[in-house]
Amino acid sequence: MHVETTIDLRGVTKRFGDHVALEHIDLAVHPGEIRGFLGPNGAGKTTAMRILVGLLQADSGSVEVLGGDPWRDHRVRAGLGFLPSDPGLYGRMRGAELLDHFAALSKREPVLRERACTLLRMDAADLARPVRTYSKGMRQKLGVLQAVQHDPALLILDEPGEGLDPLVLAGLVELLRDRRDAGRSILFSSHVLAEVAALCDRVTMIRDGRIVGEGTIAELSDQQARTVILELADAEAPLELPGCTLVDRNGGRVTLTHHGEVRPLLTALAALELRDVRIMEVSLDEVFMDFYRDETAS
Repeated sequence: MHVETTIDLRGVTKRFGDHVALEHIDLAVHPGEIRGFLGPNGAGKTTAMRILVGLLQADSGSVEVLGGDPWRDHRVRAGLGFLPSDPGLYGRMRGAELLDHFAALSKREPVLRERACTLLRMDAADLARPVRTYSKGMRQKLGVLQAVQHDPALLILDEPGEGLDPLVLAGLVELLRDRRDAGRSILFSSHVLAEVAALCDRVTMIRDGRIVGEGTIAELSDQQARTVILELADAEAPLELPGCTLVDRNGGRVTLTHHGEVRPLLTALAALELRDVRIMEVSLDEVFMDFYRDETAS
C-alpha cells in the first residue's frame, strides 16, 4: 500500500465528559520519518495515540492512518505496531509464547524478531522465562519487540525508552533508525530528550490538548536564545552584532544572547579581532523547558 502520509489527523477533537483531551489537532507524518511527540503529562499524547491505533474514536475531525480509518478498518491495524505506555503483558506466558501470540494476532510473520532481540539484548534464555519473572526493563524490551517484530509500516511508541539501560537504549535507537531507513514511519513520545535529539526528523509539541509547536529540532532551537561569549583583542572596541543583546561586558570579555539564524552572526564575528569565541547552542532540554515555561506564563 503506497500512501503519501502514514498519519493524517485534521481538526481532531476528543472529550471525556467536560474535559477536552484534544482540541482541533492536526498532525501529518510521512513514510521514512521519525516524529517526536512531546508534551508534559496529561497533554493529550496518549489519547492521540489511542485514536491512531483504533482504540478510541475521535469526536470530530478526520483520522486517516495508512490510507484508512483505524476505528473502522481492521486491515489498517495489521500495518501498525503499537507500544502503549504501560503494556499489559500476560504474566503466565513465556516471552517467546507472548511474541508468537502477538504475531498471530497481526497475521504477519515476525521477520524482525531475531534482529530486534539482538539489538535489545534479549536472548533465548530470557524469552524462555515466564513474563511474570521479568524486571521492568525486560518487560519494556518485550513490549518493543511485540510492536516491531512484524515490520509494520507505522510504529506508534509511547515512551519506548522507559526503564531501558544505556546499552539497550543505544540498540533501540539503531533499531528505529533502521526502520526509518527502510521507509517505515515512527511516531513516539519520550521524556528522554537525548533520545529525541538522536532520532527525530521533526518534533511536534502538544500542551493541554493543542498542538503548540512543530518543526525540526534546529528550527525549534532557533526560536530560543543562544549564549555568545567573546574575548575581544581590543577591550575598547565598539561591538554590534546581528540578532544579539548585550548581557554583560567587562573590558574585552563580552556575554550576549543571540536569537535567529546563526549565519549572519558568524559572518559578523569573522570580521572582528578575537582572542576567543564560544557559541553555546541550545539543547533540546532547554528548548523543551523554555517552550513550556513560556506557554504556562502566557
